[in-house]
Amino acid sequence: MKSMNLKKLFAMMMVLVMVLGCFAGCGGGSEEESGGTEVAGDQSLQSVLDSGKLHVAVSPDYAPYEYLDLLTGEIKGSDIEFAKHIGEELGVEIVFEQMSFESCLAAVNTGSVDLMISCMGYSPERAETMELSEQYNIHNNMTNTVLTTAELAPTLNVGEDFAGLVIAAQNGSTMYDKAADELPGVKEVKAISSIADGIMMLTEGKVDGVAMSSKVADEFIENYDGLAVTGFQFAADKKGNVVGAPKGDVAMIEKVNEIIIAATEADLFIQWYEAAAEEAKSQGL
Repeated sequence: MKSMNLKKLFAMMMVLVMVLGCFAGCGGGSEEESGGTEVAGDQSLQSVLDSGKLHVAVSPDYAPYEYLDLLTGEIKGSDIEFAKHIGEELGVEIVFEQMSFESCLAAVNTGSVDLMISCMGYSPERAETMELSEQYNIHNNMTNTVLTTAELAPTLNVGEDFAGLVIAAQNGSTMYDKAADELPGVKEVKAISSIADGIMMLTEGKVDGVAMSSKVADEFIENYDGLAVTGFQFAADKKGNVVGAPKGDVAMIEKVNEIIIAATEADLFIQWYEAAAEEAKSQGL
């Protein structure tokens, strides 16, 4: 009798083991098969679609890419039109979060915004701390230089010519790092919150030049007497600009990439830039 009970108990235990094994084997697959924990848990795109709002950090001091309309105070520019286009494609409202360029970077890193669209250049350091999109604005073939006075410009053609000078660059920008690295002997690279601050310091004689995109420099030259670009150009890493998203927001950045590719094929970036450049010029920006 006791032997019979033991046999029944053993049989029941075997059945239990088999049942548990079945549950374990049917439980959704491995992390690799399900796309990984990080991808599976990425709700960046869906949360925006659910909320109906896309929060975008911008630093509107870089006409014609992003600037404030002098008449209405509205944020405008080719990057702004690009952001609005993303909103249209997603079917959501764009909420622009206006701040300094450095603060834009911090907002992405802390996840307080969904995207940063502010004429941002690619850098390996940024790629380590945030998700970066495919490049856009590649039609512009942008170069970077130093804007200075018309009197000083002819004497500044190579990096060594800047020895002893004070050059302003936007804090947190690739231009700030490049000015420090590629202008040997420069007396100081002064961090500024906005390009407008740099232009004011240049016209007041507080700095000798401002590092910036050549196309942006051309806009200032047309509207400020006595300014000119130097013959020096910073080394180009990659052409165009990138959109930034918080690290891990892969779904969001992949959707942005789809929109960038389609907009590039349709020449929308060229249309946005030309229209913004014309309007900024009409306002003396």
